[in-house]
Amino acid sequence: MTEKTVLLDIADRIATITIAREQRRNSVDNEALEQIGAAVAKIRREDVAVIIVSGQGTKAFCAGSDLKALASYSERDARYHTHLFLSTMTELDEFPCATIAAIEGFCLGGGLELALTCDYRIASQESKFGFPEIKVNAMPTGGGTIRAPRALGLARAREMLLFGGQIDAQKALDWGLVSEIVPAGTAFEAAKAMARDYASKVDGPTVGLLKRIIMSSYEASVRTGDALAYLGDYALVQSDSFKKGVGGFADRGKTKP
Repeated sequence: MTEKTVLLDIADRIATITIAREQRRNSVDNEALEQIGAAVAKIRREDVAVIIVSGQGTKAFCAGSDLKALASYSERDARYHTHLFLSTMTELDEFPCATIAAIEGFCLGGGLELALTCDYRIASQESKFGFPEIKVNAMPTGGGTIRAPRALGLARAREMLLFGGQIDAQKALDWGLVSEIVPAGTAFEAAKAMARDYASKVDGPTVGLLKRIIMSSYEASVRTGDALAYLGDYALVQSDSFKKGVGGFADRGKTKP
């Protein structure tokens, strides 16, 4: 029987995915990646406004691939691991709702790639970040070579990817790698509070449509980006969620003295 190493909770339009491998610093093997994929598939069938991604305990958000497991894999299983990591990260990156990473402790390698798929990253003041793959003659294969330069800029991404050093939470904030720093042990609570507020305000297809337009426009010309925004807005203004949101805002204005 496969051990349950990824926990999923869905309540009040908030989904929480927790990697529960604290004894392995929440590193992921093939089974864990498959379970993350299954969790994402289940969330797609639910009314969810926000996904929180976290790791069990406070020692690590995720230390990346489980190197002990990876060393024992056949060539076929190792290739499957690479495929799983990349496809799972892509699915989370493109998921049509807001995503928040609650980061405690080590956020390394594939763990940092996982965090980079999220729209907002909350880090505890004791967290550490890095891409150590180069030190074992490997390279990030979960989208880090794509997303790190976009988040950090090319020079800083090259520094992290090529030299394998670690940076602390303050430098990660200064570099734009994380969105917010909170006291140690409180990252999940901060993420949950933010998710509750967000889920109470956001409804319908707006977030998914906006995320798709942002990413598509980033890779397109300005004129194409403008066209995508126009078409997206044209579709959105016909939706019930748009009418509810704008109408509610207009009604609040009427109550002012």
